[in-house]
Amino acid sequence: MIDFQARPRLAAIPALCIAVSLTFGTAGCSNIQDDGTRTKTEGTLVGGGIGAAFGALLGGLIGGDGKGALIGAGIGAGVGSLAGFFVGKHVADKKAEYASREDWLNDCIAHTRQMTSETREYNAKLNKDINTLDRESKQLRTAYKKKQADKSQMKKGRETVIALQKDTQKNIKSLQEEVKKDKQVLADARANGNKKEAAALDKEIKSLNAQIEQMKKYNAKLANISARLAV
Repeated sequence: MIDFQARPRLAAIPALCIAVSLTFGTAGCSNIQDDGTRTKTEGTLVGGGIGAAFGALLGGLIGGDGKGALIGAGIGAGVGSLAGFFVGKHVADKKAEYASREDWLNDCIAHTRQMTSETREYNAKLNKDINTLDRESKQLRTAYKKKQADKSQMKKGRETVIALQKDTQKNIKSLQEEVKKDKQVLADARANGNKKEAAALDKEIKSLNAQIEQMKKYNAKLANISARLAV
């Protein structure tokens, strides 16, 4: 039995540094003390750099005549933007450190709400990147058929798509782990009569699940684009 009254109230969950830098730097978040938050933030920064690198690498695959900046030219900070969020101890596992069950539940709810917000932002970026890749992959495929592009260029384009697929799949897996943790907390809240907190957390879980399903659909679109570039 946890003696909630004998334990201090945890400080509020640190606000996440969500600004994306394309310079690969992490100095801007050096004051973040929480290891999980720091790792998540640095994952975001590096992810933005990876996206920019793809664009620089693949933006000029076709052309020379100035007509085709294809495959990857519009890929932005979506790649890797959730990387590192789950490194470190999850708030759901810190129950014994809280002064009260309600405090713990409220921070679990806040954490899930933050995850949903982060995932919604990721999906928006991912959707934009997919639209760019869809358009540019069609152009590249047409150029290949006209012998204006070769197999190596098709391969480079496909590698970009596959990299984004893999990153997104990792994020889906991490988010599913988040939901698994949340459901354990939800069961605890219901079992102990915390109806208000249980209702709030249940709502957040449903919102996060909706974003996960959207991400799965986007990953299916990436698979179709990847198939288009196969030669």
